[in-house]
Amino acid sequence: MTDPEQRPLEPPTQPERERVGMEDELPFAAQPPLMAESVPPFFAPRSFPWWSIWDVLAVVGVTAGAILVFSMIALAIAHVAAKGHQVARDELASNPAVAIGAQFAAYPVVIVFMIALVRNKSREPFWQAIRWNWPGPAALGFFLAGIFFAFLVEIASRWLPIPKSLPVDKFFSDATGAYLMAVFGITLAPLLEELFFRGMLYPLLRRAWGMALGVVATASAFAAIHGTQLGYAWGPLLSIFVVGVAFTLVRERSNSVATSFLMHCGYNTALFALLWFGSDHFRHLEKVTN
Repeated sequence: MTDPEQRPLEPPTQPERERVGMEDELPFAAQPPLMAESVPPFFAPRSFPWWSIWDVLAVVGVTAGAILVFSMIALAIAHVAAKGHQVARDELASNPAVAIGAQFAAYPVVIVFMIALVRNKSREPFWQAIRWNWPGPAALGFFLAGIFFAFLVEIASRWLPIPKSLPVDKFFSDATGAYLMAVFGITLAPLLEELFFRGMLYPLLRRAWGMALGVVATASAFAAIHGTQLGYAWGPLLSIFVVGVAFTLVRERSNSVATSFLMHCGYNTALFALLWFGSDHFRHLEKVTN
């Protein structure tokens, strides 16, 4: 009986030779995939988003610190400017120019910090990492949608218990404060808020809890930061919550933070335009703030 181990090797059959030749000639994309164990960890894909809740809290801390520092600087400048006039420190601190000026200076610092943090975590350009994704020709449509949405919210809020006086009204005590607030509310405020809430916070919450809870939690946090300005009155806060839900859903459906930013800008533009017309170009603010 012939020993199988001693049998001479038989040459491969024709189909086997053809198969071997085909494998050698296959393009790289058609080659069999590497086993997961053979992929070095360095090249393993990361899951979006790359930052953590601690990074989000770091942005919150930097925001609070920057506003505090620039508020002290603005207050000191105002105190020097008012030297010789009997102006109380509390009155200076509540001056719209001081309060809004401090935020004007603080917000760019926070945005620079966010850019550095996200780029360090993701190793890719900031705007790409947060899914900015500018909508191109549709940008004007999203801006106009924000204006239209503001009118809908304004009409619906008439059935809500809105207090006659709110803490935010102090920023509209004169035309200078009103114009400063309008410029800030149409430019820097929506930019930072969208970068933070829809750019950084929402992706984390969506990954942890899913889309529905992520949208609700993001809108709740968005409403909460406006609580002080609205005196924590539930009517205005409910309106802000609904606005937050709408902005977050737009960001979800379009996969673009830029779209929610454009809607936010349009929304705020409509509110300030209504105030501007209603107060005779900010000359009679008592008509709308009392």
